[in-house]
Amino acid sequence: MARVPKASPEQLIGSIGVFRNADTHRGFWIDPRWQGQGLMTEAADAVTDFWFNVLKFPVLRTNKAVENKASSRITEKQGMRLLGIEERDYVCGRLPAEIWEITAEEWRSRHQ
Repeated sequence: MARVPKASPEQLIGSIGVFRNADTHRGFWIDPRWQGQGLMTEAADAVTDFWFNVLKFPVLRTNKAVENKASSRITEKQGMRLLGIEERDYVCGRLPAEIWEITAEEWRSRHQ
């Protein structure tokens, strides 16, 4: 799913996707010029809801580079739990990563 501004729909400002990997189910990116406006939080909520209520998966896991505090804040707002920290490979190289998780039951209890 790509994010575009309503006023300029040809301009890509971010993306979010879900994956059926063993340990990473969702990832997102947003152009720094568009951060801090709640756009990715809105997209993450919609995609997480789709993961649980349409695809019917029981657990959503994601990882975040430890240094990416803005991304972790979105994950925290969704009610995800920090499971631990491990090394992960990113485009920029190998970094410490936070591993986060939420269950369908936890998600639904927050969104009733």
